[in-house]
Amino acid sequence: MRPGSAPRWRIVLAFAVLIVARRTVADDLDEIVRLNREITVATWTGDAVWFEENVADDYVLVTPSGVPYTKRDVIREVSTPGLKMNPYEPVEVQVRLYGDSAIVVGRIMQRFTIGRVRYANDLRYTSVYAKRRGRWLLVGGHTSNVAVGH
Repeated sequence: MRPGSAPRWRIVLAFAVLIVARRTVADDLDEIVRLNREITVATWTGDAVWFEENVADDYVLVTPSGVPYTKRDVIREVSTPGLKMNPYEPVEVQVRLYGDSAIVVGRIMQRFTIGRVRYANDLRYTSVYAKRRGRWLLVGGHTSNVAVGH
């Protein structure tokens, strides 16, 4: 071995750790993207079970009017009798990972009826996820109305 050079096994070990770390980050990113897609479907299908399983009990969503909603409030809203929501896809989605935390920013355009009244929401949203006991849970959210013309 040359003076000042690292043993070959240290180089191989360092490379293996780097590969595992990248794979873990990629897996976490895939999981957050999947959850972001699933919450969209769970919202327009009124899937209360999805919210029970994937939203933390201490979850808080701040609505465009500034009203905080708990996990129970959200489940009650998506399960409203007579609510019929059109399918929609989130757009302009960005996902950022910070260790055991993740932030998703995007935009949704919801169209729905309650009874015979039609509604439309064009919203920007921020969702915050935390990895707890090895699984990602939605822990917080915020929605804002999109300004007209944007």
